[in-house]
Amino acid sequence: MYAWSALILSYAGFTALALAMPRHHEELRGGKPGEAAKHLFRLAGIVFLSLSFLGAMRARSNPAIAVSAWLGLLTVSAFALAMVLTYATGKNRRLLPFLPALVMLGAGLARILCPELWT
Repeated sequence: MYAWSALILSYAGFTALALAMPRHHEELRGGKPGEAAKHLFRLAGIVFLSLSFLGAMRARSNPAIAVSAWLGLLTVSAFALAMVLTYATGKNRRLLPFLPALVMLGAGLARILCPELWT
């Protein structure tokens, strides 16, 4: 469960960092971000990436393997975001910032409805 949380949080962190950039912010939200919004998105990105590191550390007992796994999770989430930014069109892009929240909600519901899958 911690590995999935780390993956979702790293995707959310990279999404926040992308929203801090004027080009991606305009594509996703329609308009340039203000200075306060840039700083807020950068801070959120740092916080989410840090939390994903903690999730990866909790998922593995060996710290060296945990760091390697975390770097792999970062690669997967960055690639997924890059593909969405490249190939998603129109209204689909506007849903991108909400994707991590939807995935976490779905995982929470799956855990409640099917607890035997999470043991």
